[in-house]
Amino acid sequence: MSNLRRIIRSLRIGHRYIAPLVVVQGNNVQRIVRSYYNQNVNKEVTTSAITTEHEEHQYEENVKNRILERALEFVTQTGWSVESLSSGAKTAGYPSITHGLFPNGGGDLVHFFNIRCNEQLVVEMKTWPKEDIKESKVPMKFIESAIMTRLLMIEPYKSTWPKAMAIQTLPNNVPNCLATLLSLVDDICYHSGDRSVDFNWYMRRVGLAGIYKAAELFYLTDSSQESSATRSFVNSRIRDAQLIQTALNTNPVSAAPQTLTAAFVTAKNILGINTLK
Repeated sequence: MSNLRRIIRSLRIGHRYIAPLVVVQGNNVQRIVRSYYNQNVNKEVTTSAITTEHEEHQYEENVKNRILERALEFVTQTGWSVESLSSGAKTAGYPSITHGLFPNGGGDLVHFFNIRCNEQLVVEMKTWPKEDIKESKVPMKFIESAIMTRLLMIEPYKSTWPKAMAIQTLPNNVPNCLATLLSLVDDICYHSGDRSVDFNWYMRRVGLAGIYKAAELFYLTDSSQESSATRSFVNSRIRDAQLIQTALNTNPVSAAPQTLTAAFVTAKNILGINTLK
């Protein structure tokens, strides 16, 4: 067990399971009791041990979440870094060494922030009106609002977000980055009424992922009032995606090469292979 896990375990009041001591006279009775003990009490002890392990894992996750939540308070001063995690641990009442629970350092903090924002967006989207959602068209206003709402969640950390984006492109952090991005676009598509199960399911999500990442880069340089320039940018990109979707529906064979090329470029942008020029 690592030193960090010993610290976590020492912070928690453990449960101990002590089997009862049974003394019964008579050889036959003793054998029966011993047999019952081996078959039942040992099972209970084993089950208790498994339960304890699960409880400890859950406790550790709760500790990590509390540290990450408090670490966000320090991002504007020390960025998406181990320093912020260490300060978060101290503020949450844990030893500063507890930041070692996060093997990816600042990457784990960025991942936590992305998950929290995605969950918050889902809660908000569930309350939005669905009048403009129809299967026959792209619900542009809904998607635009979803993208802008998610982007504006970055506002408190806007000055530090370029560093966060760079952290997400590191090899250890790419899987988490892609997972949260795909979760985001899937939630937006689902709540905007997309129930497709064909090839369009993939194309819509790849296209939306590209729009979001492009809008994210644009947003970081946007100084317009209430980010109106970013909103116009998002609106234009959604219209472009709608034209591509129309082309695919009209002539999927001829549109396929351009669509696949666009998907490839989008994937490179998401992974951070391309750079701004």
